[in-house]
Amino acid sequence: MSGPTHFCTSCGARFSSEVRFCPQDGQPLQAIPASSQPDHDPLLGSVIDGRYRIDSVLGTGGMGVVYLATHVVLNKRMALKVLRGDASRDEVTVQRFIQEATASTSIGHPNIVDISDFGRLPDGSAYFVMEHLEGETLTKRIRRGAMPAADVLHIALQIAGALGAAHTRGIVHRDLKPDNVFLIRRANDDRFVKLLDFGIAKVGGANSKLTRTGTVFGTPHYMSPEQAAGQSVTSSADIYALGVILFEMCTGKVPFDGDTFMGILSAHMFEDPPRPSEIAEAAGPLEGVIMRCLGKRPEDRYPSMESLVADLNTVYEGGDVAFAPVAPPSQVSGLPMMAAAAAPASSGTAMWVLGAVIGLLLVAGVGAGAWFALGGEAEARDVESSVVTELPAPPPTPPPQPAQAAEEPPEPVRLISEPVGAAVLVDGAVIGNTPLEVQRPEGDAALTLELRARDHLPREVRLSAASGAEVRVSLEPEPEPEPRRVTRRVPMTQTQVARTETMMAEPVMVTMRRVPNEVVDPWAND
Repeated sequence: MSGPTHFCTSCGARFSSEVRFCPQDGQPLQAIPASSQPDHDPLLGSVIDGRYRIDSVLGTGGMGVVYLATHVVLNKRMALKVLRGDASRDEVTVQRFIQEATASTSIGHPNIVDISDFGRLPDGSAYFVMEHLEGETLTKRIRRGAMPAADVLHIALQIAGALGAAHTRGIVHRDLKPDNVFLIRRANDDRFVKLLDFGIAKVGGANSKLTRTGTVFGTPHYMSPEQAAGQSVTSSADIYALGVILFEMCTGKVPFDGDTFMGILSAHMFEDPPRPSEIAEAAGPLEGVIMRCLGKRPEDRYPSMESLVADLNTVYEGGDVAFAPVAPPSQVSGLPMMAAAAAPASSGTAMWVLGAVIGLLLVAGVGAGAWFALGGEAEARDVESSVVTELPAPPPTPPPQPAQAAEEPPEPVRLISEPVGAAVLVDGAVIGNTPLEVQRPEGDAALTLELRARDHLPREVRLSAASGAEVRVSLEPEPEPEPRRVTRRVPMTQTQVARTETMMAEPVMVTMRRVPNEVVDPWAND
C-alpha cells in the first residue's frame, strides 16, 4: 500500500492510486497536488494505549489510515488501522468499522487476516490491530499481466475457501476485489492468500441501518447486478465478485469498465459479459466457471462456494467444466421444450424403418441374383414379389414441425425527460440519467421508475411490455416560495426617544365605559 495520492472533490476523502471512484459518492478522484500533501502525521512516534508504537504509514483508504506499529512489550510488528476524520464522528460508520474487526475475528480462517485488538484514541477515533503482512496486493500482481491458469486456480481456491467459511457463519464480504486480496509468503508458498477488509460485511442479524436495502456499498467494477441496483445482497454477490476477479486474473482486464460510476453499474445490470477466451487463451479451462459466476441472476450462478470449489478442483485436476447458460423461464417449459424432446424420437424411428427396408431389399437382391444365375427368371420374379409383399408397412411419417424461431430480446424503452439529465431510480437506487435506454419488462411484469431533477418535483413512470419505443416525461418545476414581508425598522431620533420615555413615565387615566347588557332576562318584571 502507498500514501494518499488522490482525493474526492465531493467529500474530500483521500485514497491511494489503486482507487478510481470514491466509494462514498461515486465521484471520479483527482490527483492531490504535491504541495498540499501533509509533511507529518501527529500519530507517528506516539504510543497508543501504552502498547502500540506508531512507526510509519502503510496506506490510506476511504475510512482511515493503516500504520505500521510495534508492540512495545512483545517487540512484534503489527498493523494498526485508525478511523480518521469525519468518519470517526459518525456513529454508524464507527459501528461498521468495529463490525469489520468482530466479523473477521469470528470466522477464524487461515486465509483471513487475523485481528487481535481494538480500542479508542484520546481524540475518540476508533482503531483495531491486525497481523502485519509483507507481500503485495493481487492488484499489483495483475498489473504485471495475465496470470497462468495454475496460479489463478491456486489463488482462487484459497479465496473461495475463506469466503465459504464466512458464508457458513452468515457473513457476506460485499466488497471483494483484488485490493482486498493480499499475497504473502508462507513456508514454500509465495502466493498464500490473506483476505482483508470486511468493513462493509453484512452479518446475519446485524443492525439494518448498517446494511439497509437501497444503499449501494462496494466497488463498481466488482459489484453484482443486484448489489448495483441497491437490492438485498446475499452470498451470491461474493460469487459474482470472485468471477470478476477470475476474469481479471486470466485476462488482465475486468469484464465491464467505463468512465463513470453509474456507467459501470449499468453494464453489470444490463450487458452480457465477454467470454474471457476471446481476450486470453489461458482463460480457456476456466471459462465455464467464470461465465457461471457472472450470471445476471443469483439463481444462474453457483448455489454455494462449496459447489464453486468443486468445479475449480475439477479444472485443477485437468477436467473440463462446460458452461451451460440457464435459459429464461419462458424457454424452460412449454411447447419449445416438448418439441425438442420429441425430435430425437421421431428421427430415430424413421432411421430404424429405413434401415429395415434397405436390409430386406439387399436380401431380396442377393436371392434374385442367385435365381437368375440358375436360369430361374420366373421363379426369381415370384420370390422378389413375395419378399416385397411381405415387407412391414412403415408407420405414418409425422408432419414436419415448423422450426421454432429464436425469440429476440425485447426492444428497450428510451426514456427522455424535460429537463434533460434527470436521475432515474429503481427501488431508490440510481441507474442512470436521461436520455436512458431501459430494459423493457416482459409479459405482465411492470417496472416503476422515479425521475428526479434539481428544482423540479419528482415523478414516477410505469413501464410495461406495451410501452412505446420512446417515453417522454416532463417534470414539473417546484413552486416558488411565497415572498416574506420584511418590516423595515426606522431608528428613532433623540427627540422621539425622550418623548416616548416621558409618555411612559406619566400616569395614564383609563375611563371604562359601561356596555349595556343585551341579554334579555325572561323572568324580569315588565
